[in-house]
Amino acid sequence: MEPAPSAQGPGATSGQDLVPQERRQLQLEFSEITGSTLDRARFYLLKNGWRLQDSINDYYDPSEEEVIDVTPAVQAPVPSSTLDTSQDVHTSSRISSERDLDTADGSEQATGTGKNQSEPVTPGFTLLTWNINGLDQRNILERTKAVCNTINSLYPDVVFLQEVIPQTFEYIEAKCDRYKAIASGTEQYFTAMLLRKSSITFISQNIQPFPTTRMMRNLLIVKARFGSVPLCLMTSHLESTKDHAAERKRQLQQVLQTVMQQDQTNTVIVGGDLNLRDTEVAAVGGLPAGTVDFWEACGSPLQFKFTWDVSKNDNLDWQLKFRPKCRFDRVYVRSSRPDQLAPESIKFVGTDRLEGCRRFPSDHWGLLCKFVKPCGRQVQQNLEQTDVSDNKTGNRAKRARTT
Repeated sequence: MEPAPSAQGPGATSGQDLVPQERRQLQLEFSEITGSTLDRARFYLLKNGWRLQDSINDYYDPSEEEVIDVTPAVQAPVPSSTLDTSQDVHTSSRISSERDLDTADGSEQATGTGKNQSEPVTPGFTLLTWNINGLDQRNILERTKAVCNTINSLYPDVVFLQEVIPQTFEYIEAKCDRYKAIASGTEQYFTAMLLRKSSITFISQNIQPFPTTRMMRNLLIVKARFGSVPLCLMTSHLESTKDHAAERKRQLQQVLQTVMQQDQTNTVIVGGDLNLRDTEVAAVGGLPAGTVDFWEACGSPLQFKFTWDVSKNDNLDWQLKFRPKCRFDRVYVRSSRPDQLAPESIKFVGTDRLEGCRRFPSDHWGLLCKFVKPCGRQVQQNLEQTDVSDNKTGNRAKRARTT
């Protein structure tokens, strides 16, 4: 990819020609755009002759898998009274107001609550992981309703959510009432997990802190069963931004060590907005033996690679010419012994614009992961082989009749 043209234009002066106030302004602009410190801004600006656009391109470093994160290092709390509903049909500041959310798109369509709904049959085991961007206050009512509609429509067995805030958790818990809702926190923002009551038996939960996080990040661990299959479910939102790669790798090491400590009878599933580069995974020694990247196990389909894609998702109002796309959201699976669940397919959710605000439910696409029992996969393969054999036999018989 060619670097974007300089923000200063062809006639820009060099850094030596800038007065201190101009250099300070460039540092502030760089810091505001990237969410980095002023010292980091000065480093990149000096490196690139104080050309702002070139410095930003260098910071985001598209050569390293086009992976960046624009989440500010410090997130302010989002009190209920400050929720911006000016762009929604209703203006209630409490997201728990069912009437407001039920009619946020101008209709009386049900939001998918479990009352009086039939239980759809979903063969295999399905898991949805989604950063629902609760820190974005714009259209939060309509967007949260869309998240609930998606969950209740797809009806996965387990849901991992990141960037949940107290108000959205309260609403999701009420509207997705066919699920047991578990949160990893109660203030500012946190992760959450939903367990489908009709298919998942809850056993226990635990919150494992990340000792050196600066962004309130942790690991939510839930023990459960899917029928007779023991599960260890983990979700997290690893440290954000390029500047915090060292902390993110420490967190990843802690998560993978926790995975390795689980009993071999458990299928261990780890997922969430992990903010990872492949180089960071390699730097900690890669995935443990018996652990796979779900997306890779499904054949690495390119159409479902970049879960955070500014070239297609405009929720962030991105102003730069360079539009990054990144595989932030990932699912890792450590198989049990014997193997009881295996990756089968993966796809995006949340890719349709909402009718009211014309935005997407989140700046991330959700990942819907379908698992299959290995014995079921073998039966299907055997059936397919039988069909092929039968077709060949039928063709031979047909040719014999015509000769």
